[in-house]
Amino acid sequence: MIKKGVQIFITLLLVLASINTHAQSAHYGPFSRATHYIQCLDVLDSTSVNVHTGIRNIYRKDILHFLQGDSHDIRTSYLVQDNPLFVPESILNIPGKGYIKSSIYKTPANFFALNKNAFDLYINPILNISFGNEKQREGLRFTNLRGLELHGMIDDKVYFYSSVLENQGNFHNYIERYIRKHKALPGYSFFKPFNSTVVDLNGHDYANAKAYLGVPVSRHINIELGHGNHFIGHGYHSVLLEDYSNNYFYLKLNTRIWKFHYQNLFAELAPISTRAFGGDDLLPKKYMASHYLSFKPHKNVEIGLFESIIFSRLNNFEFQYLNPVILYRTVEYYLNSPDNVMIGLNGKWNLFNKFSLYGQFLVDDFKFDELGNDLGWWGNKFAGQAGVFYPDAFGVENLDLRLEVNAVKPFTYSHRDTLATFDTYSVANYSNYNQPLAHPLGANFQEVLFYARYQPIQAVELTALISYAQQGRSGTLVNAGEDVLFPNGTRSGDYGIGFLQGDLTNISSVKLTASYSFYHNYHLDFTFLKRTEQGVIGLDTDYWGVGIRANFDGHRLDY
Repeated sequence: MIKKGVQIFITLLLVLASINTHAQSAHYGPFSRATHYIQCLDVLDSTSVNVHTGIRNIYRKDILHFLQGDSHDIRTSYLVQDNPLFVPESILNIPGKGYIKSSIYKTPANFFALNKNAFDLYINPILNISFGNEKQREGLRFTNLRGLELHGMIDDKVYFYSSVLENQGNFHNYIERYIRKHKALPGYSFFKPFNSTVVDLNGHDYANAKAYLGVPVSRHINIELGHGNHFIGHGYHSVLLEDYSNNYFYLKLNTRIWKFHYQNLFAELAPISTRAFGGDDLLPKKYMASHYLSFKPHKNVEIGLFESIIFSRLNNFEFQYLNPVILYRTVEYYLNSPDNVMIGLNGKWNLFNKFSLYGQFLVDDFKFDELGNDLGWWGNKFAGQAGVFYPDAFGVENLDLRLEVNAVKPFTYSHRDTLATFDTYSVANYSNYNQPLAHPLGANFQEVLFYARYQPIQAVELTALISYAQQGRSGTLVNAGEDVLFPNGTRSGDYGIGFLQGDLTNISSVKLTASYSFYHNYHLDFTFLKRTEQGVIGLDTDYWGVGIRANFDGHRLDY
């Protein structure tokens, strides 16, 4: 039945591709350099109500809405050079880095480009090689990532993207501890031990792939089938949906009309990692259905309503959740409330073309009668975010500052039911492959972070990330509610559940990075990290390192 459904869907894609519409194009990831520039321009000089930056997978074609200002500044110059397919020729050759005089790099952004009447193809190498010293551990901390990406369009309607990465790495001590505890490597799936036969290096060997194909259904509706992840929000982190976990299979519908952007996301997730499950058997499956409705009543105001449900069925998707416009909570009630439903709000307000206020609020479960109860009922589970983003801070061009606060109550994102073959983890929690789908700390924490980014000239970028977090962790309590993987039925009781309960852990971190761009999307990096974790089990990290990147914006491993 599932195989037949896939065949029908592929046929539908081919039919839709014949419709005379224009595709939205491949999009930028949540934390690419281009996405950051777009966020800045949205605050400083936005003239559009058509682009909703809270949906962080931003279409490349939408950069045209942000090229209204000085076309020679650092941000717009980069966006123009990075998008030769979508920028008019009249402004394509603006001053900037010179082109390499060869038959390969015809434009700065692409190693290889093929442009025919009905076909555009771009191919780029991906590289991220870094190494450094960590004071607390012997041996080299290193990353050796190599890969290839390609993207393009067919008939100016169908867009596609694909990348494959081959990696080896030995990570910071706190990441290695996470890998041992959760049997998962953040942001990736299967991994195995790595021991070099050439030099004395050991660590993990892992691969990663991302791909999607998009087809316009009509002028305002787009359908996309792919393998990747997503981000909803305007902050450094998100309590609604973040791109921290491993890539997953998804079907996405985007409807953009008037001042609305409506996104439907249907995904197949893994309730457990390969390393935790063991053997060579097929991993169990769980599913996510979510929708996000964003409304921009004014170019400076954006309001979004989010709803997501995680569920597990033995051998099939719950087809009632395929309805793209119904409230999932209503369906879940009809099914006798077996699943994990979350609703949330996301908002942003740009003020005076200088800075942006943003925030989120998520409700995992709610009982009004218990709201004011001083006994601490466990089931009222909330998460919240508040932040301010200040590009060109204090009148200094390309100095961008961010201050953000995140807090999540115990047991938020968790669920009760477990796998029949593995009762350690719940099956319908808000995770994928043993990794949270929202903030990487999970739950039962509060965090404040400060992020600064300064680019004095096109080639130099300086960043600083300073954060402090407190989290209550399991230990004296069997389940303090911080780990979204654990079934919430193992809690100590229904009442007496306090915020930051359990063993209090304090996490402070300072990360400084200096990057030099010697060519478009090619960087030399110098990194310093000092991290301190104080609790029942303390952990210090002092690291410095260097690296080289090509067409890669990095993978954040803050926790």
